[in-house]
Amino acid sequence: MKAFLLAAGYATRMHPLTLDRAKPLLEVGGVPILTSLVDRIASLRDVSEIIVIGNHRFAADFEAWRRTVECPAPVRVLDDGSMNDDDKLGAIGDLAFALGEVPLGGESWLVAAGDNLLGFDLTEVQRFFLERQAPTLTLRTVEPEHGPSPYNEVTVDANGRVTRMREKPADPQTDLAAIAVYFFTPEVASLLEVYLSEGGNPDAPGHFASWLVDRVPVHATRMNGEWFDIGSLESYAAACARFDD
Repeated sequence: MKAFLLAAGYATRMHPLTLDRAKPLLEVGGVPILTSLVDRIASLRDVSEIIVIGNHRFAADFEAWRRTVECPAPVRVLDDGSMNDDDKLGAIGDLAFALGEVPLGGESWLVAAGDNLLGFDLTEVQRFFLERQAPTLTLRTVEPEHGPSPYNEVTVDANGRVTRMREKPADPQTDLAAIAVYFFTPEVASLLEVYLSEGGNPDAPGHFASWLVDRVPVHATRMNGEWFDIGSLESYAAACARFDD
C-alpha cells in the first residue's frame, strides 16, 4: 500500500500563522502535525512508501522536515509547482499529479489530508478495507445541523455500504460525515482520471468520493477515537490545548 498525504494547500484562513509556514508543519504537542500523521500510517500493514504532496513555496521546508522523519517506510516529498492559493492544483489535482509521478504498480492506496491530527489507530480501518476490498471512507459523528451543513453527509446501509454522500448538504439527513482519510483499491486511480476529465471539482477530496459512490461500491467504517481537523486558528488552538503540556 502506498500512502499519499495532501499538504500543498495555503491555509489562508489561518493567516498570519501560515504566511511563512505550511499548515501541516505546524506543531502540536511539540511535534509537526505531518509527523504525527506519518507515525499513524507507519503502523499500518504493508506500507511500501509514503508520498507527501507539497507546494513549491514551502518545498525546502518539506524537504528539511523529511530529513527529520524516522519511519520504516521510505518518505518522499513531491513539489506540485504552485506558489500561492491562486495557482494551486487542488487536492484532487495534486493526487492526479502524484499518481503520474508515482505509479501504483497494482498496489492499493491511502489518501489523507496532511492537516489531520488523528487520535485513533488506523489499523482497524485498514482491516475493514482489506475485508471488503472496496474503496473505504472513515466516518465520524457530527452534531445535528439546523440549516446547511458545513460538512459532507454520508448514508450507509446495514452492511456498511455507502448509499449516498453529499458535500455540505442544505438539508442534512444523517449525523455521519467522512474525514479526509480514504482507502482505495488500485482501480480507483483510473476513475480519478475520468472524474477530472468530466470537469469534476479538483479541490476537496470529498467531491471525488461523492462522485465515486454513484459508480462503484464504496464502504465506510467509523473511527474509534479523537480527531482534529486543523482548519482554522480556533481548531489549531483547541488541538494545542488538548495535546500541549
